[in-house]
Amino acid sequence: MGLIRLIIIAALIYLAWRVMKQLLAQARPTAPDNSTSNPQIMVKCAQCGVHVPAPDAFSHGGLHFCSQEHQRQYLEQHDR
Repeated sequence: MGLIRLIIIAALIYLAWRVMKQLLAQARPTAPDNSTSNPQIMVKCAQCGVHVPAPDAFSHGGLHFCSQEHQRQYLEQHDR
C-alpha cells in the first residue's frame, strides 16, 4: 500500500506543478520583440562603407555618410 500512496502523491505533485506553470505563463505579459516591431533603415557611408541608421546619417546629393568628416573627405576627393 505504501508504493501506491507514493505514486499518487508524486502524480498530484506533478499535476500541481504543471497547473502552476501554465497559470504563471498566462499571467506573464509578453514583451514586444524589438527586432521586428521597430526596424530601422540602414544606409551605407559613401566614404568608408559603414552602415549607419538613416536618421543618424549625413546626406548630400543622394549620398549618405557616417560623419561630417567623411562627407567632407568624399566631397574633396570627388569634386575635382
